[in-house]
Amino acid sequence: MKNEKYIKELFETNQGILTINELKEKGINYYYLNPFIAAQKIERIKPGFYRWVEFIGDELVEASRIVPGGIISLFTAAAYHELTTFISSTYHFAIDKNRRVRLPEYPPIKLSYWSGPQLSLGKQQIKSQEGLLITIYDKEKTVCDFIKFRNKVGIDLTKEVLNNYLRRKDRSISKLMEYARKLKISTVLKKYLEVLL
Repeated sequence: MKNEKYIKELFETNQGILTINELKEKGINYYYLNPFIAAQKIERIKPGFYRWVEFIGDELVEASRIVPGGIISLFTAAAYHELTTFISSTYHFAIDKNRRVRLPEYPPIKLSYWSGPQLSLGKQQIKSQEGLLITIYDKEKTVCDFIKFRNKVGIDLTKEVLNNYLRRKDRSISKLMEYARKLKISTVLKKYLEVLL
C-alpha cells in the first residue's frame, strides 16, 4: 500500500491514535484510509478516531486521547498515586457535565460528569512514559473524591485510600482540608481523620 510506512509512523508518534482532523493536517484524506481499514491495519474506534491495530502503547494514554479534556479520576487516579491496591478494569475520567463523549467498546472507560470545584479543583499534568502530557487529579483531590463518593466506591476502599494517603511523607493535611472545604465535605473528612490520626 502506498505510503504505508509514512502513515504507520504518524500513528506511532501519536500513541497509535489519530483523529480525522489530525490526519487532514498531515495531508491525508479520509478516503485514503479505506484500503488500510479493509486490510485491518487501521480501525475506526469511534467517529473521527482511528487506531493503528498493531500499535502497542500505554492504554492510559490511549484512553486520555479518546476523552479529550477528560481528567483521570477516582480508581484510576488512586492507582496511579499508589493510594490503593485495587486495580479497576475500567479507566475513570471526569468531564464537564455539559459535554458528551462517545466511547468505543475498548478500552473500557467510565465517565463522571462534574462541574464547578468538583471538576476544576486539583488538576495536574503528568508525563507518560512516552513523554505525552495527560491530566489527572492530584492526591488530595483523589482522596476527597473517595470521601465524597464513599457510598458509591465503597467504605472499605475509601478507608484504604485515606489510610495510604496519611502514611505518605508527602501528604499535606492543610491542602486536603482546603479541598474538603471547597467540596463541602470537611465535616465528613474531619470525622475520618479523628478516627485514623
